[in-house]
Amino acid sequence: MRGLAEYAMHGRRQAIIVVVLTGLFPIVNCLSAAIVGLVNLRKSATEGVIILLWSMLPAVLFWIAGDSTPAVLMVSTAILAQALKYFESWSKVIMLGTVLGILTQLSLVWQGAYVEQLVSIVEEAILLQQSQGIVVEYSANELVRLLLSFYGAYHFSTVITCLVLARWWQAVLYNPGGFKAEFHQLRLEPGFAVLLTGFIIAALAGVPPLDSWLVIMCIPPLLGGLALLHYLVAFKKLGFSWIVIAYLLALFISPFVILLGLIDGIMNFRKRIAGA
Repeated sequence: MRGLAEYAMHGRRQAIIVVVLTGLFPIVNCLSAAIVGLVNLRKSATEGVIILLWSMLPAVLFWIAGDSTPAVLMVSTAILAQALKYFESWSKVIMLGTVLGILTQLSLVWQGAYVEQLVSIVEEAILLQQSQGIVVEYSANELVRLLLSFYGAYHFSTVITCLVLARWWQAVLYNPGGFKAEFHQLRLEPGFAVLLTGFIIAALAGVPPLDSWLVIMCIPPLLGGLALLHYLVAFKKLGFSWIVIAYLLALFISPFVILLGLIDGIMNFRKRIAGA
């Protein structure tokens, strides 16, 4: 994938070719968003907007077909890339990304056609399973409600993934080793960590509308916890297998990593470890 980024950064024409072609295909369009992020990180805001507008051509086609995800992905990645370029702080970018994730979740109110399409797809899937003698315990509306509860979180996590890829490309091409050092220092700001802790507790208690944003609010401390684990592995000079263990922890006991990220935001474990 480094070759793709290298080609895109040769000039505007090359970047346009990459974002348009990769943007035409589902899943692969994440690479289009990452290139948009890379251009916004490395070049001027004007150049970033130009590439963003070209990336919106295939995204608009998906939107007409009923899928707004590519459009949200391109715009959100460009916004967060500019924020990272300006603030030079992953913590502030993640705060902004959390707000964008919540706004994306709220946008479902205006996406009645998308919701109806999803209900139709789920109903067809349930009918197919029932025709095969499989007992489905949940109704289509219940399943759709469950799926839509992850809508904002899915977009938020995908945008952050695209931005991470863009920042990694930037480091590989122009600042070798820079992304690793930057990611190791990713930590939630204390005020944000305290606020998230209160909101998450309220969401777990079922307080609306926070309960519908629970997954979104868990993403920032999850990232902070993973960054801390990466830092500890590097600080202790442990092997790559410990990185695998860290991600297994995030996968199977994510509440532990989320709690670690929240506490680190308040207490700053890196400072204490370095001081010791």
